[in-house]
Amino acid sequence: MKLINRGFLMAKPSTAFIQWATQNDPELMMDENAEGSLYLIEEEFWDDDLIIEKYAKKIWAQECSSIEDDAKKWPELSEALPIIHYFHLEIGCTVIDLLKEPLEQEAL
Repeated sequence: MKLINRGFLMAKPSTAFIQWATQNDPELMMDENAEGSLYLIEEEFWDDDLIIEKYAKKIWAQECSSIEDDAKKWPELSEALPIIHYFHLEIGCTVIDLLKEPLEQEAL
């Protein structure tokens, strides 16, 4: 096991995102039990809200583009409907790699 020098932000779709995604693609099999995405962030941070604000647009773009390529068809993030309206977010600062194989990276 190895401690990785990253924290994490888990984004799991809420009802609002699921409704948009399934309206956009009726064949999409997504519900409240849908798997979330784990984003690696800096290991040390002091304010959860600032971290969410810092990465909200990147996470939003990644999650929406996995459903619809045309950004004009995405719901708009705003103060009234921030990312926390569309995703349940969980933040942590401990990431442990249980595998012996080295990590691989792929650009998105």
